[in-house]
Amino acid sequence: MRDRWYRSLAVEVTILVMLGTSLVFAVVLSYSYDASRDIIRANAEQWARNLALSTAQRIDLRLRTAEAVTANMASFLQKSKIDALTLNALLRENVQENPQIFGSAVAFEPFTFRPDMRGYATYYYRGASGIEHTNLATDSYDYRMQDWYSVPKDLKRPVWSPPYFDEGGGNIIMTTYSVPFFEPEEGGGKENLFGVVTADVSVEWLTKELSSVKVGETGYCFLISDTGVFLSHPHKSLIMKESIFSLAEQLNKPELRKLGRLMLAESGGWEYMGDSITKKDSYLGFARLKSTGWSLGVVFPKKELFSDIDRLYSKDVLFAVAALVMLLAVSLFLAGSITMPLRRMVSATAKVASGDLDLDLPATSRHDEVGQLARAFTNMAVNLKNYIRELTLTTAAKERMEGELGVAAAIQRSMLPSTFPAFPDRDEFDIYAVMDPAKEVGGDFYQFLLVDRDRLFVAIGDVSGKGVPASLLMAVTTSLIRSEASEGLLPDEILRRLNKHLLRGNDACMFVTVFCGILNLGTGEVVYANGGHEPPFIVRPNSEILPLPHPGGPLVGIMEDAEFPLEKLTLMPGDALFTYTDGVTEAFNTKEELYGKQRLGEQLMTACPRPIKGMVEEIMKSVAQFSMGAPQSDDITIVGVKFNKITGSGNHSSGSEIVPVAEN
Repeated sequence: MRDRWYRSLAVEVTILVMLGTSLVFAVVLSYSYDASRDIIRANAEQWARNLALSTAQRIDLRLRTAEAVTANMASFLQKSKIDALTLNALLRENVQENPQIFGSAVAFEPFTFRPDMRGYATYYYRGASGIEHTNLATDSYDYRMQDWYSVPKDLKRPVWSPPYFDEGGGNIIMTTYSVPFFEPEEGGGKENLFGVVTADVSVEWLTKELSSVKVGETGYCFLISDTGVFLSHPHKSLIMKESIFSLAEQLNKPELRKLGRLMLAESGGWEYMGDSITKKDSYLGFARLKSTGWSLGVVFPKKELFSDIDRLYSKDVLFAVAALVMLLAVSLFLAGSITMPLRRMVSATAKVASGDLDLDLPATSRHDEVGQLARAFTNMAVNLKNYIRELTLTTAAKERMEGELGVAAAIQRSMLPSTFPAFPDRDEFDIYAVMDPAKEVGGDFYQFLLVDRDRLFVAIGDVSGKGVPASLLMAVTTSLIRSEASEGLLPDEILRRLNKHLLRGNDACMFVTVFCGILNLGTGEVVYANGGHEPPFIVRPNSEILPLPHPGGPLVGIMEDAEFPLEKLTLMPGDALFTYTDGVTEAFNTKEELYGKQRLGEQLMTACPRPIKGMVEEIMKSVAQFSMGAPQSDDITIVGVKFNKITGSGNHSSGSEIVPVAEN
């Protein structure tokens, strides 16, 4: 087959099978991957919680050990008075036996340790050469002004101090647990402070403790104080120099600030932290230290957390690709064997497609769908040749008819006034008309002319039926009305003569609705007659819309002795006469709702401040928008006349009046 290979049915079937299979594989792999990640995430969350909690408990236990050692020492001093030698021996032993304690001190109130000694504060700490000793009561270091002494003294209870650099003491960054001890007064009165026992914990020791915790390959632990200051972190530049909140401001990471608040408010948790601190997406497990109120954080890199499932997913994807390649080969083979007879049939029918309709398709003995298709093509070739011959004749006839209808439509349009402004030298009135036929030719019509200098004749009508018959009757009616009006006849006489003329030879029982009137430009008086047509509206400048109340006479062209009463009304300057055919009010929208007279009146109230042309165009636009999407069911015609000023003299009422006049 010469056609491009990728347009063959075999390739299309294969592509559809591959797409369907690929979609199934993708859904299964995606679901499996998401489910596995959820399981790993849940397990990792539990493991992280346990790790953070166990690490926090281990540090908390050692801090509580320091608390217990310090509290025991304070209790011993409160119950017993000892000499300096014994006191120093006990302090040295406490520091030596408890590796978490960097240093320990006992500081006394003035003159309480010895009456001749204003201050005494003995301190043992871990120095470069082992356990070293110093007396903190020096001129350069007033221990009574330090927070580790003054705060527990004022509060009269044990406290942990915020981390600080102990210059003049241990000369390291540390946090101190201070316990005041007292001498009870006789009789159970107020206790007198004797001094304060302290235990210092080195921040460096905390860092070493946390660095020993293994968190994957690149995970780590960090510790923040109860104010968010970093007490321990792999980046030593952060320790005691930054808080988790200041770091959030520097990095513009509001999510890091939120994590900091959670760590200080909750006892523990597990949160996604993104790349808030490091450049790697990570999760954070955290737990509070009950003894100090500090919070321990354990950072788990997301990539390491899901590394195993990612490797497994990669293997599954490779397996799926290999399976799809095998499926592609099998699908091409099977589809090719099935479509081989069809390819032969396509080659044979190519000549038929090029226009050789006398060629018969090769006979086939197959009884399956392929055989049925071959016989159907043979019948189609015969029927197609007959159809093309008939279509050629029908098309020629239709083109002749359309040409004739086009000429008829042009003739019909030429019979109606279509140049506006129609009377450019007259400013006492404005007139504008528009007609939109539903088909090539229509049955609506309108006419207007100046009978003389002071009288304007206006007529609008609608012929029953549609298409060519209606257009012929419309042409006759328009010619008759224009002829009768030019003779100066009144509207009622015009309708009587038109009725008699249309009755002659009206075997099809067609009829016409007509409204016609004459506006006296010198007085504003309008005399009119209505032959079964939609009553016009009087539109006043103050947006008042007044429909004509009189129903008028019968349809024109039906009854031989029909009478059409002559009515009159008086227009004041600024009033407008708005006439229309039922194609306006009976326009349908896609919901099969009518446009209706009420909607027409509302639109006229909106459009009345405009010139008469703008008013008519606004109504046409409103009808078009209302019926958008629905087929036009009838011709639409509108004629509007606006009376601007009086050219003559006469008596006028104070507004538009509608009163009947005696028939001539």
